[in-house]
Amino acid sequence: VKKKTELIVLATASLANSFEKIGKVFMSKFLNVSVRFNFAGSATLVTQIQQGAPVDIVAMADTINMNKVLSSGEIDKKSISILTRNKLAILVQRGNPQKIKTLSDLTRSGLKVVLCDLAQPCGKYASTVLSKANVSFAVASREASASGVVSRIGLGEADAGIAYFTDGLVAGDKVDAVKIADNLNLIAEYPIGVATKPKTKDKSAIVAFIAMTKSSVGRKVLAENGFILP
Repeated sequence: VKKKTELIVLATASLANSFEKIGKVFMSKFLNVSVRFNFAGSATLVTQIQQGAPVDIVAMADTINMNKVLSSGEIDKKSISILTRNKLAILVQRGNPQKIKTLSDLTRSGLKVVLCDLAQPCGKYASTVLSKANVSFAVASREASASGVVSRIGLGEADAGIAYFTDGLVAGDKVDAVKIADNLNLIAEYPIGVATKPKTKDKSAIVAFIAMTKSSVGRKVLAENGFILP
């Protein structure tokens, strides 16, 4: 029996649901390949990769963090492309009990608002959007990824937070998303790339997985989850 090829994909937390769906389709088509995912905030992925974590493919939520692993040589510059794009949204508890409609509503006294760590793309992006809107407030807690923001709100430990528009759709059973006006919002670019020294010997499996993320299958999953296709 031929040993299965294992592909190791490191991806930003906000891609978790989409990549798991794409991975299922991929593994049903390429029976000799198993895909192992590791999802975390992009800045956390940078640390893992620079500390020698095995990786074949990496997808991040910003170019700043991708550039860090490019300049330290772990990711092949020629392999980089933009997979998809995203926007930010205000995430609130289901049914929006606090009736939050705009960014300035987040300054109301007594509201617990959570954001991502500033090292993470979702934290940097939120800070850009808040300064565009000229809004500031005391942050109740900072989370290591967008999914951390979702779970705090979903568990009722926070009233609201700022993360990705896609989080509101993917985690629709836990939170609702309130749109941020386009003139205050931004477009987050998600680059995908290949390790300079991939863990797998099967280069064709790497090519095939990236191809599937950009195929009609991948695009459909990403679009259904609220991503903006390039």
